Amino acid sequence: MTENGSSENEIEHIDPIEVIHQGECPSLSGRSVLDFAIGRKQEDGTLHLAITGNSGGGMWCKDWAPAIAIQDIVLGAQDLTAKSFHVLHQGKSINTGGFVLSALKEIGLVQVSEVNTRLHEHAPAMTFEKAVATYMASHQAAPPKRRKTKEG
Repeated sequence: MTENGSSENEIEHIDPIEVIHQGECPSLSGRSVLDFAIGRKQEDGTLHLAITGNSGGGMWCKDWAPAIAIQDIVLGAQDLTAKSFHVLHQGKSINTGGFVLSALKEIGLVQVSEVNTRLHEHAPAMTFEKAVATYMASHQAAPPKRRKTKEG
């Protein structure tokens, strides 16, 4: 034991992902407002996305999803749905895929399909990093409003 009472083998866990921006967007159904965070892993500078709040009911996974995995999904599919993003948080709440899709639509990485409005598609010439930079530049104003959210 050390002076502070902790074992020498214990290591303090510090979240290696720093939040660089917080935003909000409507859910795909339009029935709730979602809060999301864009983070940067301190270790290697990679970007990540997490859903952090939901004004409506329901559960979701609050874990970070790496931008590279998100971008692989977006670039690898012709048509995107909420189900496309379930692989990011396997075994977690089924709502999370739709919430991630909503956030990606908000930042501009995906857009509603012109052929079928129930589907989404990759926004041409857009990468996750470019979408985040553009979104952050246009949303530098006031910090997000505080409101109560239901967590699941």
